Amino acid sequence: MKPSLSAGGGESTPDPDVDGGDVRLIDTSVWIRADRKKQKEFQQRLKGLVIAGTAYICWPIHVELLIGAKDQDSFSSLDEQLSVLPHLPMTDKTWRESANIGWKLARSGQTVPPIDLLIAATAIEHDMILWTVDSDFKRVGAVVDLRADWFGLN
Repeated sequence: MKPSLSAGGGESTPDPDVDGGDVRLIDTSVWIRADRKKQKEFQQRLKGLVIAGTAYICWPIHVELLIGAKDQDSFSSLDEQLSVLPHLPMTDKTWRESANIGWKLARSGQTVPPIDLLIAATAIEHDMILWTVDSDFKRVGAVVDLRADWFGLN
């Protein structure tokens, strides 16, 4: 499911008037299951969050999704559609926290791709629940307090 409904657009912080239990930072892995793999349960839940204005992304997620576009037309269309979703801002604190998470993982002999470290740090900085089905985030959650929604993880 492509995010074709406007939920605010541009960088924004979560609206404090929105029920925090429903607000989610939607990881790349979820968008892929909904759009490319056509998994109905993901499509339905994601559509509900987008319509409610409680589906957020950040630039690392936006970038990962664009990298997967099949051609230039798909890239442009997807970029336009993703741009209407609210993007959580990333700050110097986000970058430092991602390095800190990576450092903690390395001390325990584990690694996670830097882009996932940035996504996790963004969720933590904004006290946002990350909806993901990427098991890399389980390793992250073992070293920091990452609130994750594992709906659909097999």
